[in-house]
Amino acid sequence: MNLSLEEQPLPEHVPEELVRDIDAIEMIAAGGIRTLANAVDLHNELPPVFWATRMSYLGPCWVVLRAVDLRQVLQDPETFSSSGQTSFSTLIGETWAMLPLEVDPPEHAAYRAVINPLFTPKKMMSLEPRVREIAAKLIQDVASEGSCDFNEAFAIQFPALMFLELMGWPQEEAPKFVGWAKSLIKTADMAQAAESASAIAGYLRTRIAEARSNPGNDFCSYAVAAEVNKRPMTDDEVLGMCFLVFIAGLDTVTSMLGFHFLHLATHPKDQQRLRENPALIPDAVEELLRAYAIVNGRRRVTKDIEIGGIQMKAGDFVMVSALLGNTDETAFPNPGVVDFDRQDKRHMTFNLGPHRCAGSNLARRELILAIEEWLKRVPSFSAVDQDKIAVRPSGVMGLDNVMLRW
Repeated sequence: MNLSLEEQPLPEHVPEELVRDIDAIEMIAAGGIRTLANAVDLHNELPPVFWATRMSYLGPCWVVLRAVDLRQVLQDPETFSSSGQTSFSTLIGETWAMLPLEVDPPEHAAYRAVINPLFTPKKMMSLEPRVREIAAKLIQDVASEGSCDFNEAFAIQFPALMFLELMGWPQEEAPKFVGWAKSLIKTADMAQAAESASAIAGYLRTRIAEARSNPGNDFCSYAVAAEVNKRPMTDDEVLGMCFLVFIAGLDTVTSMLGFHFLHLATHPKDQQRLRENPALIPDAVEELLRAYAIVNGRRRVTKDIEIGGIQMKAGDFVMVSALLGNTDETAFPNPGVVDFDRQDKRHMTFNLGPHRCAGSNLARRELILAIEEWLKRVPSFSAVDQDKIAVRPSGVMGLDNVMLRW
């Protein structure tokens, strides 16, 4: 019989004084990511390393707050493994891994080599006119309205259309992908998430089969022709790679856009400064990425090790929250303030080490061009009904009910 999270005994090596009966993700979503001062307060209120009894539905884990310790975790994949964890495939009773995210070196490098060509500087340069065109069209559709539901009108649509462009698939598929992304990632209903995961996997398998029988210029055709360790990838490997690009391409940028535009809507001086000085937008995006880091991941400890003076044992899990590292005042002076002139931009929002986000350059360009095009076409905007805006506590935190008015 499986024990509930509340019934699981405390491991013998975990000191009782380090135990906090909290959900680690809800702790961050409950205030930290909306109000930077709250995120900074976590560093003052909690031990540098502590044991949380829950991390959503994934069970207990160590939570590491200091940037120096988080960097050690992220840069040591041999000790802190990304493989063998609960994945989207688990929801539907399958075992494929999202590649290369859920495998460790040295295997990781072979899969990373397959996906890297999607995000070369040359590829990003060739995509930029299309990125700008898509953003401009979506903004023009709402600019005359005077207000909008930002997620529905732009933040969800924009990355979905860019994902299809990147994959070489018809833009008409966008509503289908948007619906799947909503029900897979933005729900607490595991049955609904499993249904969407199954639908996405089924769609991707159809695309993979088509690519094998009739290769084209899309990503699936490229992937089925690619080799890993001098052999073709299996259908499950191609599926895992496509599924990762789907998740990363749709949900992360959508969530980032929500936080970035809410910040500009609620900080009129910052918004006006970017209007007057568009050349500052890339630096502003980098600082917003630091301040509103949205990803909460975890690593599995493979051998006994000490982190921050605390003994961890093989089999433990460690939460990896970029927001906690990015709001550590020993790494970033005055971390509770969004400062577009901040000189040290070495945040960990896109991860560190071998698992550093392959699509970070595309995400940056999407965010920069979205702000540039929005400020060109929409006058000064503010947030409506701020008390109704809610943070979605999950592995990729997002905002609901972001209503803007101008």
